[in-house]
Amino acid sequence: MTKGLAFFDRLIIFLLGLVLIAGGLIPVALFWEIPYLSPFVRELNRSALTGVPGMTWYTGALIAALVVSLILGLLMILPNIRSRAFSNRNLMPAQPELGKTRINVARVAQAACNHAETTEVVNKATQSVAYVGKRPTVTFTINANPDYELETIISFVEQMDADFCDAVDTMDIDTVFKLHLDKVKAA
Repeated sequence: MTKGLAFFDRLIIFLLGLVLIAGGLIPVALFWEIPYLSPFVRELNRSALTGVPGMTWYTGALIAALVVSLILGLLMILPNIRSRAFSNRNLMPAQPELGKTRINVARVAQAACNHAETTEVVNKATQSVAYVGKRPTVTFTINANPDYELETIISFVEQMDADFCDAVDTMDIDTVFKLHLDKVKAA
């Protein structure tokens, strides 16, 4: 999710909350005496408001409001469910006239995780390939064995990062490592 989309979502929720609070204040203002609000609510012509559903334009306005609401709802939902993932990237060839090479980055990252799990230093490794902001990013989550020194684990992760960066050298991909220590087993 981009920062602009997150701001827009929060703004819509804030405005919807204000509308719901205002709607809830109307019956409260009728029941209790709230300065400035109760006199305004009491001056509303409620008999005219109850006659609105009987007017000729009301059904057309409801249908138009339904169509507009559906379109606006879809326009707000679709950007939120759009995937930020990517899988294939092109390698820059040394000789462009020979063609391009496409690499599935998710599979290379999964292979790096599988290799890391074969060592005793790492108990579990997972990967996620997605755009973070506008940058393609591979995020590795490493659950390390707590029996090893932190320096050993960090050097292993740094070596894993260097190996992965060598494998995807010309693809211009960022890497993020989230390092977790597993629980210490009771003796």
